Amino acid sequence: MKKISRNDSCPCGSGKKYKQCCMLKDEMAHAQAEQQKKQSQAQVNKYFAEALILHRRGKLDDAWQLYRLVLQQIPSHADALNMSGVVAYQRADFPQAEELIRRSLQSNPDNAHALNNLASVLLGSGRLEEAHICVQEALKRKSDYAEAHNNLGNIYKEQSRQDEAVHAYRQATTLMPNLAEAWNNLALIYQKQKKLDAATQCAERAVVLQPNLADIHNSLGNIYKDAGRTAQAIASYQQALTLDPQLGNAQHFLHVLSGQLSAQAPVSYVSKVFDDYADRFDQHLQQVLEYKIPSLIAQELKPVFASSPVPWRVLDLGCGTGLVGQELAPFISYLVGVDLSEKMLLKAQDRQIYHRLVQSDLISMTHQEPSTSYHLVTAADVFVYLGQLDQIMAEISRLLPAGGIFCFSVEADNDVAPSSAGYCLRASGRYAHQLAYLQKLAMTNGFTEARCLPQTIRMENHQPIPGYLLIWQKQA
Repeated sequence: MKKISRNDSCPCGSGKKYKQCCMLKDEMAHAQAEQQKKQSQAQVNKYFAEALILHRRGKLDDAWQLYRLVLQQIPSHADALNMSGVVAYQRADFPQAEELIRRSLQSNPDNAHALNNLASVLLGSGRLEEAHICVQEALKRKSDYAEAHNNLGNIYKEQSRQDEAVHAYRQATTLMPNLAEAWNNLALIYQKQKKLDAATQCAERAVVLQPNLADIHNSLGNIYKDAGRTAQAIASYQQALTLDPQLGNAQHFLHVLSGQLSAQAPVSYVSKVFDDYADRFDQHLQQVLEYKIPSLIAQELKPVFASSPVPWRVLDLGCGTGLVGQELAPFISYLVGVDLSEKMLLKAQDRQIYHRLVQSDLISMTHQEPSTSYHLVTAADVFVYLGQLDQIMAEISRLLPAGGIFCFSVEADNDVAPSSAGYCLRASGRYAHQLAYLQKLAMTNGFTEARCLPQTIRMENHQPIPGYLLIWQKQA
């Protein structure tokens, strides 16, 4: 469209020249529009800057609201989309995080930071190959991007490519020597490789760089524990708990090292252990730890199933990936599983043998179930994370009718000076139980002991862990 000259006829049709008619009014309107645009942009910039500050302080909800205000005014604002995606990722909402960061990349496809953030989301979703491609794209655009090298190390670690993970973390620390996360990740790899001196040096470096992060003190505590440096491990766990009183791993191993007999492992500790373990659980448990309890349970119960006309309803406590359920599924009519770990339950769901899966602690879940609603309750390698069993035994008894069966395994507490509590907390972080304590619980809760089979529960550092497979029957 041709620009109107000062001496042109005014487009309003007055017959006057533009300069003698509407030019001044249009110039004022244009100036006002430009002023409003500048004010709007200034407001957007202010919102975004404030959002970043809140985000860095960990105030995710407040940051999210400000990013939303930016996007209301500029829906294609690449940085606000990217950082909103980061908030969603930190909330573990991976689908929303991916959608937001991909929209950011549509506006700015060469943003290495957004590509690296997308790689983190894909890694969190378990899509390792896609994450690998994405982080490589980030490094193509910014080869000296330390955080992306660190992320590449995370991907290699999940792929069990430890040497490549070490190289990637080393590259990250070379490019950014003050990147505490990379030093901590490097420490964890060295710990896994039993290179405890190197692990200690890296973890201590991470603590110096990031002294206010509980997870880093917790990592150092774990390394000191493995190295037999008990006093230093206790101090690290105590510092971690000062920064985050809810940190389950630090709580649990502080109890282990200081000799405090807790009633059970913290829920957050157990759920994290098994979320982290889920992808390699079956293979490691069966091939490395030689874990055979699920098949032994099925072997012992087959005659019971065969002689019973009842269509069996089964509750699988601490079902994990469904190893027990898989063994029992051919013989039963209805199967329910409960576990703390979301990722383990997703693996169990993939087997398509459970009629219902519940993410919960055992007491909360069983308390919600109707009385006498199951014919069989199983708990394989579950009570190693519960010391005191009085409450859960009472709930299991309530769930079973007369003649109902409870089948479970425990590690055996055969210490020369057994605990008066009836159980002990071992250096492994697992509980072991005394037969006398279990027999007392059976009597208290109306069970008779049908079988008590000494078993090697699992191997640990190539040593057998003794325990028992017990089958109890509810009395009439």
